[in-house]
Amino acid sequence: MAALQASSARGIASAVGASRRIAPMAPRVAVQLRVGSSPVPSRAVSQLTPARRCTAAAGKVEKINGEQLEVAIASRDTTLIVDFFATWCGPCLLLAKELEQVAEAIPDKVKVVKIDVDENPDLANMLRIQGLPTIVFIPKENGKPALRTEGWLPAAQIMEIVGQLDAGQQPGAPLQQQPSP
Repeated sequence: MAALQASSARGIASAVGASRRIAPMAPRVAVQLRVGSSPVPSRAVSQLTPARRCTAAAGKVEKINGEQLEVAIASRDTTLIVDFFATWCGPCLLLAKELEQVAEAIPDKVKVVKIDVDENPDLANMLRIQGLPTIVFIPKENGKPALRTEGWLPAAQIMEIVGQLDAGQQPGAPLQQQPSP
């Protein structure tokens, strides 16, 4: 089983490991949130009902493991968004709502999956997931580099990144404007 997990993690690392980090697009994202810097007070998170605390959404966002991620990468026909999260992470809870909105708004352009880093520590270590939440955007075209960012992003910005990837543009780069007549 360990050999299967190691080979699976190497396959994922080859698809995700060559990723480029993207900076949040200013000025809409003022700060990058890190593990432990939750805008939600810890007592507020602990008082949430169990159904509310569950970050594996019942809708369009699917919670998967490392082996399932390898299959999702190999068989993707749309942009794949991978959310690395933890159940104790306040910003991860906030991001879960945003990702659900993205999955519902543009289901034909994106597939959203989640991986709990506490349940998949070897994969998280191999991919150097250091801050939570970490989002990895894997374009539908093979050979294009994956993009990753840490911290909370609003649904509109996530959809903008997906749109730029689909259009073949570099996310974060200024859009080319049409010359005015």
